[in-house]
Amino acid sequence: MAEVLLGAILEEAVSKANSIATNQISRIWNFKKELTRLGDSLEMMEAFLQDAEEMQTKKDAVKLWLQRLKDVAHEAADVIDEFDYEILRRKLKIRRQIRRKLVDFLSSNNSILFRLKMANKIKDILETLDGLNKDASAFGLQQRATEHVSPVPRRSNVETFSVMDDSTIVGRENDVSKVVDLLVNPKDEQVVSVVPIVGMAGLGKTALAKLVYDDLRVKRHFDVKSWVCVSDHFDVKKILGAMFEQLT
Repeated sequence: MAEVLLGAILEEAVSKANSIATNQISRIWNFKKELTRLGDSLEMMEAFLQDAEEMQTKKDAVKLWLQRLKDVAHEAADVIDEFDYEILRRKLKIRRQIRRKLVDFLSSNNSILFRLKMANKIKDILETLDGLNKDASAFGLQQRATEHVSPVPRRSNVETFSVMDDSTIVGRENDVSKVVDLLVNPKDEQVVSVVPIVGMAGLGKTALAKLVYDDLRVKRHFDVKSWVCVSDHFDVKKILGAMFEQLT
């Protein structure tokens, strides 16, 4: 089960890294090459995965190799999610400050600090992946055609609804409280709060959003609420139109 989860993490990370690499902001930040290389390196590790799973029972070193791969896969997924969130945040901020020049905004001090931080993170991950690749060759691991076991379909075009089903969701109380607190107690009263819930498919992001949406504290704090599905194609006009349609 752990190996299947690792394969899913690698597959999701490869897909998102390649997608973000083609984003306009990523190209302006000159991260396209690094993100593409990161996706390729993760895909290479994914090809070693099946052979490593079978060999780990015979070689403790391969078992440790798999654990190192799992650790760096989680690091890569976190970095990619951070990229995804930062791009979304900046898109929203650019729209609020549309009178400013795009190049000037993306070249601000905050942007430079972010780029330096992410460049160092990606560099460290790539170095680790290069080391794992060399170790894989030393262990005699063979690359095989990637077998995606029970792949999780992308849900970007699937309509979701705010109504919870009859099943009881337990163990999410702390997560709900944290998200609700971010919404009802924003640090900057002048800025519209955007609270992203990120993670690989199947972790229950939509369920958590529903719990927050129906939370009593949220109902008391906001005069109106609306539930709108956003696809991979981020269109502000369509999103606002859907919100107004619900409210009216």
